This record gives sequence, C-alpha cells and structure tokens, in this order.
Amino acid sequence: MTGALALSLAATAGLALAPDALATPRAALRRPLAALALHALGVIFLCLCMLLASGRVLFSEFVALALVALMAGVSNAKYASLREPFVFTDLSLFSQLFAHPRLYLPFLSPATVVAIVVGVAFLVGGFLLDTPLASRPLAAASLAALVCLSAAYLLAARLPLSLNPVEDQQRHGFFAVFVAYLLNGLQPATLRAFRRALEDGPFANGAPSSHPDVIVIQSESFFDARRVDGSITPSILTHFDVATCESFEYGELSVPAWGANTMRTEFAMLTGLSESRLGYARFYPYAFVRHACSSLASWFRRAGYQTLAIHPYYADFFGRERVFRLLHLDRFLDIASFAGAPRVGPYVADAAVADAIIRELDAPRDKPAFIFAMTMENHGPLHLEAVAAGEGAAFHPHGDAAPWRDLTAYLRHLANADAMIATLLAYLRKRRRDTVLCFYGDHVPALPQVFAKLGGEPARSDYFIWRNFGETPARQQNQRVEALGAALLRAIEAGGLSETSAGTLHTTKQR
Repeated sequence: MTGALALSLAATAGLALAPDALATPRAALRRPLAALALHALGVIFLCLCMLLASGRVLFSEFVALALVALMAGVSNAKYASLREPFVFTDLSLFSQLFAHPRLYLPFLSPATVVAIVVGVAFLVGGFLLDTPLASRPLAAASLAALVCLSAAYLLAARLPLSLNPVEDQQRHGFFAVFVAYLLNGLQPATLRAFRRALEDGPFANGAPSSHPDVIVIQSESFFDARRVDGSITPSILTHFDVATCESFEYGELSVPAWGANTMRTEFAMLTGLSESRLGYARFYPYAFVRHACSSLASWFRRAGYQTLAIHPYYADFFGRERVFRLLHLDRFLDIASFAGAPRVGPYVADAAVADAIIRELDAPRDKPAFIFAMTMENHGPLHLEAVAAGEGAAFHPHGDAAPWRDLTAYLRHLANADAMIATLLAYLRKRRRDTVLCFYGDHVPALPQVFAKLGGEPARSDYFIWRNFGETPARQQNQRVEALGAALLRAIEAGGLSETSAGTLHTTKQR
C-alpha cells in the first residue's frame, strides 16, 4: 500500500469526524486519544474493506464517510424518540425494519430520509465515475485491514466505558463508542459472562410451595400519566386506583427502557437480572440467549405449573418464539391466535388479551397456570393514529393541536388498559380458585414532545400485585423490574391459600 493511499485513508478518517460531531448527544471537543484512534481505525477498516470489494479508492472512502453519516443520522432519530443513541445490537434488528416497517420508519425525519436518498444517489454516481485501480493491492489491503481490526480490538477492550451510551458518547464520540461496543460485545467472553449471570439468577433453584394461578401482564407503555400532568382526567385510571388500594403491593417501577425496547423490561422481569449483571447483553438480551436458562417460568414449572405466554403480535419479533422456549414458557399464543379479534388502532385490543387470559383460566386442566401476557394496543407510533376533533376533551384540557393529538391517542389506549384491569378484577373476584395478578408497564411512551411541553420527562412506569385471597395490606413500595418477580413470590407465599384452593385442581372449569 502506497504512502499516498495511506495519507488519503487517514484524511478520510479525519473527515469522518464531521458527521460524527453532529451525532446527539454531542461529544466533547477534546476526546481521549484512544477514542480518536479507535474512530480512525474503524473508518480506515471500512475504507479497506470497500477497496477490496470495489477496487475504487475515492468510492471506498466516500462509502466509509457515508456510512458514518448514515449511522449518525439514524442515531439522532433514535435519540430524539427514545433518549438513546444507536448501539451495536441495533444492527441485529435491521431485518425487523423490513418485516415491521411501521414500528421503525415513521421515526425517521423527512430530512433523514432525503439525506439517505441523496447519499445512495451519490454512491451510485461515485461508483460509476471513479476509475478502478489497474491492479488491486489485495495482499497489502488485506494485511492493513487485519492490523486495523486487531488494533481496534485492543483499544476497545481498554477504552473506559460505563455502558451508558449517552455518557460514553459524550466522552468518546459516537462512532468510537459504536465500534467499541460492537467489538467488546461480540467477544466470546461477553457470551460466557451472560451465561454465568443466567446460571446464578434468582430463579435458578427452588419452587413455590403454594400453588395459586399466576397472571403477569406487561402492559404496553403503561404508566400513571397523571403524575406528569395533573390536569389529565383523574377517572381515566379508576380501576387501576381500585386495584392499587386492594393490592398486596404497588408503586412506581424502574425499568431499563424508555419509549421502546420492551424486551429489556421483559427479560429483566422473567430472569430477575439487572442491567449491571448483563454487561453488553443489556441492549438486546434475547440475541444472547442460546441455551435453556432459569426464569420465573422455570420456577413455576418446577412446581408443576403449565406455563404460557400471550402476545398479540408476531412470534418472530425480537425472536420471542425461540427465546420463550428457552425460558421455559411451554406455549405461546401469538397474533395467529387472535384472528378476528377486535382492534383499537392498528393493533389487537387490550380487551381481546383479557378475554384470552380468561379463556385459558377457564379451560379444563389438572395443573396450576402461570400466564405471562404482553399487550400491544398502546404501541406507537402514536402520531400515525387518527384523532377526532374534540376527542381529547374527555382526557385532558389541552385541545387538539399537535402534539396534544399524540397525548389523546395515548390516553385513549390508557383508558382501555384500565378497562382491561376492570374486566380481570371482576372475573377474579368471583373465581373460586386463588389467583395472583401482577400488572406493570414495560416503559413510558415515546412522547418526548408532549413531555417537553408538560415540563417533565418521566422514567418510571407503574405496577401492582393483586390477589383474591389472604389479607390485602396495600403496601406501597417502589421497585425495580428485576425485583418484581421476587415481590410476586412474596405475595404468593404470604397469607397462605384459601380453603377453596388448598386442594388438588379439578379438571372442570374454575370460574
């Protein structure tokens, strides 16, 4: 590889600092030397890979610059909606972009889409106009790429990282952090540490000594919005308020997600593992689950429970169909089980999920049931939903102007989640078999513009653990979601079972 080519590649790495500097949150002007070196190695590695593929120097350098700019643009769109930059595990979700475009594409701004289209046009034009090298320096370029990759591995392992993407990006820059996370996250040691954490999880051993039916509902984007805006109609969560007054325990819930990334909260609930124990797997834990592992479901299964997951969406989303089997959820009712079910907006209604839970509880069986249900109705993008003129008046006093329409759409679904609670409580109060209901929100909704206007940005969702037996002390206790399973087990064991449920299950309906 000639000196001129080496200088050209180094200059490209320097130019790539320009789009990198536009990534939000903005990085400090003075960055550690190791971060700058890792940035340069990543850009040069991209250039060399493209050079090996195309034989065109300028084209390869332009592709590397365009990729950094594209990633920074996508990262800005993600950060604006979800308060988190683009991280390495987002690459594994790339296929979901085409399988479920409604969940992703609407968050890209028109400017970002235009920039992508213009960039693609420049790439095609650059390929056609650039003159390929007479002879490709295959050996030299391959060796240089290998040296860059090896050096990048060493630097990434030594870069001081907090695994808080916002803090790390502000300190080291967007692309350097992305490369460091990618290289560190793909190391075999990361997977081994993840497996050890699962093996030592709180549900690895033991089983409940009492055997009521157990329902856990993860409600999409549920939180008590009245905490942020006192002018929201108080009655919107009437049945939630009743449930908390009657609960064994309730409170605010700290979750590892904001606006999206449901599977992080889901995984924490099912495994009892905090982010700190997951390492780099915290961003997309399901991608790291390769073998059967302990979970809340396996805890109940050891006591003879039937374990079931219910989610009115596609089973392959987030790889749930594969992962749930490894988490010892024996059956999975996905969108195929909700054919013809009512919808509110684009997704299956919460009421349909409540009906599915009741059908399962009513079904003849000779084992107790553990049901883990995840709703979908209140999933965004909320700004795509139609809102009638004056509809918001039933929920808030802010009128129909944007972004209050998004708030109206959200509160409409929140009221339906409250109605779901009412349906289940009415059913369980009459039920002869002892049952515990744990209900919680996976994260707050992605409504940054609404929260900005209201002057506060919530981070916690809410939960309650209700049961139709024993005393109901209604203890208020803020929790972390990874500790929610342990609280659920306390509710099962405390107070014992009523006489109607102390014996063996019958194979007749239990309603």
